[in-house]
Amino acid sequence: MKLYFIIILGLLCNISCRQEKKQTIITGNIPNLPDGMLYLYEDNGTNNIDSVNTKNGIFKFTYIWKKGGEPVYLGINHVDAKGIFRYIGFPTQAQYKGAPLNQSRFLSDPAIIINGEIFDNTPKGFSEKTRLVDLKSPVIAGQQTEALYHIDEDLFENINSKTFQIVKEKLVKYPFSYHLLYKISDNKNSFSPQQIDQFLELFKGEITESESYKKLSAYNKKRYTEKNSSLPFLENADGGKSAVLDSKYKKHLVVFWASWCGPCRQEIPLLKKIYKAKKESIEFISISIDENKNAWQKALNEERMDWKQLTITGKDSNYEKIQMHFRLNGAIPYTVLIDNNFKIIKSSVGLSSEKDLQDFIENK
Repeated sequence: MKLYFIIILGLLCNISCRQEKKQTIITGNIPNLPDGMLYLYEDNGTNNIDSVNTKNGIFKFTYIWKKGGEPVYLGINHVDAKGIFRYIGFPTQAQYKGAPLNQSRFLSDPAIIINGEIFDNTPKGFSEKTRLVDLKSPVIAGQQTEALYHIDEDLFENINSKTFQIVKEKLVKYPFSYHLLYKISDNKNSFSPQQIDQFLELFKGEITESESYKKLSAYNKKRYTEKNSSLPFLENADGGKSAVLDSKYKKHLVVFWASWCGPCRQEIPLLKKIYKAKKESIEFISISIDENKNAWQKALNEERMDWKQLTITGKDSNYEKIQMHFRLNGAIPYTVLIDNNFKIIKSSVGLSSEKDLQDFIENK
């Protein structure tokens, strides 16, 4: 009878443990942090998800993982009794543009321990009400944050063959890294399908069962079959459907943008100027990725662009085809120059100057 009871108790415990939600416990002791309110945010500093009062720099958060159980990026900011806002950074072994990097975020490992004093690292010109402070001592965390803190912040900028080799080396060292998986997924169209396959083979362990891994793998398989398929028709400004590219032009300038994207809107006057000079020889096409079509239409009325205006959202069944054909990763403004065979000549991400756009079109 006693043995039977022990077996039942063990089974109940096993079921309970399996049903228990994953969580991250964040504790800290920052002695020179003024009393005030500490905010826990997810992804970026504008998305606060929890807050606690701090006294003598001591605090604790419990973050419950979302369904799916994949790590997320977390960080903390602080506001003291005088209303001074502090962005809090943490020392890492990574770099940005060759300089040591203090990272503002960590990943949701089971335990995060933030102990030690902070120091003011605010550049000149900031308001006295806004401070950038960094922890003197390293954060004690798990393997996901450890990997994050050993990967240079600019690794996925200006992707080339050297990037491919470095990413492979990092995957050999950190085959469990969700940060690497997320960054590869974000930049998947900057690598060839064969390169992505090599990355996928280097991931090891439970990460290969994750939704993000399976999604990237499925997308990459489609790239082998979709690359020669025709472009879908997209919704135009009148609510009808239009071909993306017109074959009567030898070159096509395709600009991906959105109404909410500041740099995209800044670039439009330059595009108008170049359009007037080049419209006979180059087809201009703007493709909005706005989720809100009313916002897109409002922006069109405000900007008055005279060239072809199309729209597509991430929920559209044809979005992946557009992604694959134009190697769109999501960052905008994204500009693509296409030849008369509908092949990409070159592409660029970010706000361009007038000279940049002129050189881009002339393929200098």
